[in-house]
Amino acid sequence: MTSLLELAADKESAEVTDWAARLGWVVGLLLFIALVYWLMREGWKWRGTLQGDLPELPTAPSDPGPARLELSGRYHGSTTAGQWLDRIVAHGLGTRSRVELTLTDAGLDVVRPGATDFFIPVAQLREARLDKG
Repeated sequence: MTSLLELAADKESAEVTDWAARLGWVVGLLLFIALVYWLMREGWKWRGTLQGDLPELPTAPSDPGPARLELSGRYHGSTTAGQWLDRIVAHGLGTRSRVELTLTDAGLDVVRPGATDFFIPVAQLREARLDKG
């Protein structure tokens, strides 16, 4: 029969967690995530700089006339005609928000709480679509 001391000598304790290494990995991962978000933000600002030559948004006339249609919903953004992935961010057009749309004989009044309101004169309206997504 083996002695009790031999049995105790063969056993090993569980490996102790290396907290310094684990903490280093967690901090490194958090720094990497922060770097990715910072680069995304800088890219968004750079896009706004490149689109800075776009004309200022027109404001609604003092008397636009009677409302022909009123809608409410969510404004997701404006894109370049023919390039549905090229979002316009200049002049606050890239900011998503709730929206109140009012169509009059003068044009379309876009009222966005928390973002810049703008007006599209009727002569500049080209098309409107209801797409899924």
